[in-house]
Amino acid sequence: YNAAMALWALVDGIKGQNGVNDVYSLLEVASLGGDDEYPLRPNNETFKTLFIVNSKIDDRFSFERAKLWLDKIQQISDSICFEAFIPDANIFNAALSSLSKKSNANPTDNPYAKILHRYGKKYDGGFKRVNECSNAEAIDVAKWLLYAEECGVNPNIEMYEAVIQAWIKTGTKDGLLIAEEWAKRAILSSAPTRLETFHPIISSWALCQFDRAPDRVKEWIRQLSALSASKPHLKPDLNTLSAQIIAWRNVQAGMIAHLEKTKQSSSEENEMVFAAAQNCTQFLEEMLLDGSKLEGPQDAAALTTMFTHTIQAWGCASRFALLHPTSSVSLDTSHGVHEMLKIARLFYSRIDGDESKENAQHILCLIGKSYAEIASQMHQIDSAVDSDDATTCYFLLKFAHVERMLREYDFYSRKHFSQSSSFTSESKAVRHRLYKEILRGCAGVKSSTDDEHVVSVCKLIMDHLSWQNEQCHASGGSSGRVGVEEDITDIYVDIALLAKTVVKSPQERMYILTQVHTNASPFFSRRRKFDASSYATVDRARLMGAMRIAMGESESELTEPFLRNFDERPPKRRTRGNNAMSFVHEMMNKNRNNRR
Repeated sequence: YNAAMALWALVDGIKGQNGVNDVYSLLEVASLGGDDEYPLRPNNETFKTLFIVNSKIDDRFSFERAKLWLDKIQQISDSICFEAFIPDANIFNAALSSLSKKSNANPTDNPYAKILHRYGKKYDGGFKRVNECSNAEAIDVAKWLLYAEECGVNPNIEMYEAVIQAWIKTGTKDGLLIAEEWAKRAILSSAPTRLETFHPIISSWALCQFDRAPDRVKEWIRQLSALSASKPHLKPDLNTLSAQIIAWRNVQAGMIAHLEKTKQSSSEENEMVFAAAQNCTQFLEEMLLDGSKLEGPQDAAALTTMFTHTIQAWGCASRFALLHPTSSVSLDTSHGVHEMLKIARLFYSRIDGDESKENAQHILCLIGKSYAEIASQMHQIDSAVDSDDATTCYFLLKFAHVERMLREYDFYSRKHFSQSSSFTSESKAVRHRLYKEILRGCAGVKSSTDDEHVVSVCKLIMDHLSWQNEQCHASGGSSGRVGVEEDITDIYVDIALLAKTVVKSPQERMYILTQVHTNASPFFSRRRKFDASSYATVDRARLMGAMRIAMGESESELTEPFLRNFDERPPKRRTRGNNAMSFVHEMMNKNRNNRR
């Protein structure tokens, strides 16, 4: 009966509530109707499930409803149970359990990414207006905890967390301040607090775009660090520390949105936008100087969040300065791009040359995601103004840095990972995104003097992909597959289309396109799966279409003869009578004729 009730409790709304109550009615009939030596009776598990579904009205917690059902369960226990029902903290918390379940839902695919954001989504973009329904539920949840104390029950930490999350759910500034007061009350209580207790508050401040939010985040981190002296489990981890950078990045986003809406632009506003980015860098540098080691994927995801948010902050500051120029000479787009590229050099303070294989995988992923974000931000800066009005192509201006990032990423990859077992689906996705972002930036290069640099980067990318494919093949070919092969057609299509832009000579362009086809050919689909690449796939038809576009209309007389060089040879058809079976049939026919 309890198992059936638990299953119905998983169903939302009135349907789940009716299902639980119907099963309980059957249990009650069975309890009263039998003369067995050991008759069925409801137990605490039964009462918890009843409490979970019946303490709500319209899917919201109701204090009066919960109190009513607590009295009802007490009456049920007194009438048909052998043991007295004594409500404890677990019983009181059962009425609130559905609230914490909703708050803990993680909407992201990555189980470690944005863990801090799962609670504070209501504050993303700023404080919300007061909602009477949300406030009413939060008030009822708080009253329930106080009622438990009146009944002589010491609330457990889950109950305090339910109150905090209920006030956070309002999305209002007052709700956040009240949640802080309840968190402080939890610290002073006998309930054993945990770091997750404070995540809703810290994440809400980090996302709300309030100008004083970074100070509030910093203060909570300071308090938790002080508490960790006697309670080591409360020491802020990297995930919690990342809220400081997220807070500054969101303050900057709110600032830019306000300035663009009001059409204000002055040196003072420009300085505020750049100051937010500088604060991100300062905190990142302080955190790296701490020298703490990466401990698993959660730390790696938090560190990646810090780097990418800092890079985005400098990218946004650079675009703002470009779109809203001021008299400031030191705080302009060039300064923002320079600071953004400095972030790339911070990685080596995390690398000691003796990383474990797991940590090396995390660092490679961190480098790849951060370098891809840098390339993406530089492309966005160049795309912020019309290409005809742009006086500087920052991607081109810093092309040497982009090429160095690509070579460093490949060097670290080859140094630590030379087997296909290291090519996880995530690591491949990060690698391919880096290549795509660099190629997007290359597409904006207009100067013919840098054609050779673009072609050089394209060759580097193709060489890296060929090396990856060779490692997969050397480690067992198709038998050593590491998952579903990723489609990397876009990478080769982008390289082919770049040939049209950067290679002016038709003959040189045909040479480059031939190299592109040759490098892509190992990834084409094969009739025999054993011959196909176990690393990735390329759609040959799409690549041929891109090569046709790259040749252009002006070279139409060269296009068709050139593309025919890559036509797949049709299989030779064997002539009838020229194989063993045909010979056997012919001899059998002769024997029949001779017998006649």
